[in-house]
This record gives sequence, C-alpha cells and structure tokens, in this order.
Amino acid sequence: MNLTAILLIAGLASPAFAACTPETPSAAPEPRPELGPPTALRLFADVEDAWATSDAERLASLVDTSAVRIAVKPGAPLTAALTRVAAAFLLQDQLRLVRTQGFQMTRFQYDPKKRICRATATWTGDWGGRQGRRAVRVALIAKPTNNRWFLTEIRAED
Repeated sequence: MNLTAILLIAGLASPAFAACTPETPSAAPEPRPELGPPTALRLFADVEDAWATSDAERLASLVDTSAVRIAVKPGAPLTAALTRVAAAFLLQDQLRLVRTQGFQMTRFQYDPKKRICRATATWTGDWGGRQGRRAVRVALIAKPTNNRWFLTEIRAED
C-alpha cells in the first residue's frame, strides 16, 4: 500500500501527520498544488507517486530551488539546482536510465528544532547492464517555506 492510500485511510489525522506540519498553521485557504504541499507527509506522498512513475517534472515542482541539492545516482556528489528546469534535468537524467519498478516511503523523522522532516524510501528498479535489478535507499529532507513544504535534499545511496 502506498503512502497516499495510507494517508487517505488514516483520515490525515494521525500523530505522525501532525508532527510534520508547519509550526504555525495558516487560516488561509488550501494552497494551489503548484505552490507546494501544505504538510511534509503530503509532500512525501506526492514524491512517492511521482517517483514511482519516473515523473521528473512533477518531482522538480516539489523542490525548493533556493536550497535543493540532488544526487539521484547512488554514490554521486550532491549538486545544487537553482531552477526547476535544472532540478528536472538532474532528476530526469538518472530516472530515464532506470526502469523503476517501485518507490516506497519507509520512514519519517521530524526535527522540531531544525524545522525539517526527513524521510527514507526504497527505490527498486532495473539499472540495466551489470547492475541489473536492485533496491536503493533514497534519503529526502524537507523544510517548510511560507507554510508549504518543499524538498531541500534528495540523495540516493547504495
């Protein structure tokens, strides 16, 4: 079961959901999707859905271009992406080389002092050649900006 289904079943009211919401809730209407998800868990659910379909453009729409660092190839150094186009290029470059078979969030951790939410996911796919089918750990960091959550780091690790 993916994170989106779990959030819908849980009614979006679990303690974990509350822990990854911005500290100062806004009375403003629900933000438009292009402005970013209003909670960290919603952000990670969107990441899970976009990654599972190898949608680099959608993933790029979820990053904070003022601070994001990306390393989608396991072991590669982190690279800053200062625009959504640059983020999409970095993501698409690796996602097109891998035939993704699954992407599932496995862990969340909220740090109220740093105001960040960390997530860990497992990315399974066929890398082709000698690497073949494998599972890779992906570490994600998100921060709230203007009561919306955006990714500030995406790192694939062996």
